[in-house]
Amino acid sequence: MNWNRKRWGVEFSSPLSKPCLIGSLWNDELTHLGKYYDGEPPRALLFTNRKLARDWCKAEQAKYAHRNDVCADWRFRPVRVRETVRKV
Repeated sequence: MNWNRKRWGVEFSSPLSKPCLIGSLWNDELTHLGKYYDGEPPRALLFTNRKLARDWCKAEQAKYAHRNDVCADWRFRPVRVRETVRKV
């Protein structure tokens, strides 16, 4: 079964790296090394609506807001993405 639909993803940014879609970092840099965490999905973190994505970003941002290290500058924001899945 194939599909092509709009979703909401989460963009991560920090002063030390360029913005990336959460999920793409793991797939691009770590998966070729076989470094998965237990239960890790093989694709980006996606939501069906903007409210869910915004709520997740807000909760995640709160975890880092009171830190005094580089993590305090981490930012999460919802972005519109297109999910395309093809059977191979």
